[in-house]
Amino acid sequence: MIEKIDFVADEMAKKLILLFIFEKMEFPLTDASINEIIMNNPEWLAYMDFREALFGLIETNLIYQKVHSGETSFTLSQDGKTALSHFYQKIPASIREEIVEFAKENKPKFKKRQEYTWDYFKNSDGTYTVVLRILDNIFGENLLEIKLKTDTRQGAKLAANKWRENAASTYESLYMMTCAENAKEEKK
Repeated sequence: MIEKIDFVADEMAKKLILLFIFEKMEFPLTDASINEIIMNNPEWLAYMDFREALFGLIETNLIYQKVHSGETSFTLSQDGKTALSHFYQKIPASIREEIVEFAKENKPKFKKRQEYTWDYFKNSDGTYTVVLRILDNIFGENLLEIKLKTDTRQGAKLAANKWRENAASTYESLYMMTCAENAKEEKK
């Protein structure tokens, strides 16, 4: 009987660890991002335990799953936040501290990677089309999508690499040139 209780408590702790990760990252995580976090921190949660816990949390509506443009993302629900607030102490303090530190150090990198996306494909004429996007991390919708045509694959890769560094300033410039002026005129 005691073994059964320990097993259930262990399963609960695994789910709480996952909820804690989502809470500390503070924004929806794509499947690729949460996989990377778990794979790089196996002392928190084994990969198979993670997948099982994730599906259990989705089934009980403690984590929401959303698919947009073929990409799956997960976010902590209000019920998940409530459950975590009641039981977070069941997560070993050392793991909580590691997760907090990890989130502080890596949150901007993951957020940037998820919000500033790109893709490219070869056209029938031999050129390449590069699709640069800024996603709304909460709703998973495009805030901005730009398509560029380049002559070479190398040009497409160069555009994609520069996008991650320049996406925010590009969006700000476009917004200021278009929407900000319109907003001022509407107030008049």
